[in-house]
Amino acid sequence: MRIVLLLGAVLNGFGGVSIVSSMFASIPYSFEKLPNRDEINPSDYPLFRLFTAGTALCFSALYFYLYVHPQYTFPFLIFGMALKYWAFVVSLIAYVKFRVPKRVFIGFGCVNLMFAILFSSYLLLNRH
Repeated sequence: MRIVLLLGAVLNGFGGVSIVSSMFASIPYSFEKLPNRDEINPSDYPLFRLFTAGTALCFSALYFYLYVHPQYTFPFLIFGMALKYWAFVVSLIAYVKFRVPKRVFIGFGCVNLMFAILFSSYLLLNRH
């Protein structure tokens, strides 16, 4: 079951890189490519995209650390699990209320929900 931590590390690493890459090019199942600099509205939007990518990369490192040192998984994985559920909820809200594309909802929201469930299972099966 430890493989879940390694998969979480890979997913978050890929997610962080694809969030940054999608600022400059169209990436399937990722965020929309940013428009030209003068058309970005609000102008601070790239800051939030970059911060989100950095957060994904930090959690990628955390999941890899927990994979290597599984004795520390509890309680740290609780935070990762909660963030994954949160990512799904905000994706669902954005999809329903703000017309975020379905491919982004699937690639970001549903994939995060899948890992939230996997992390929950890991914690339940490995509690002491």
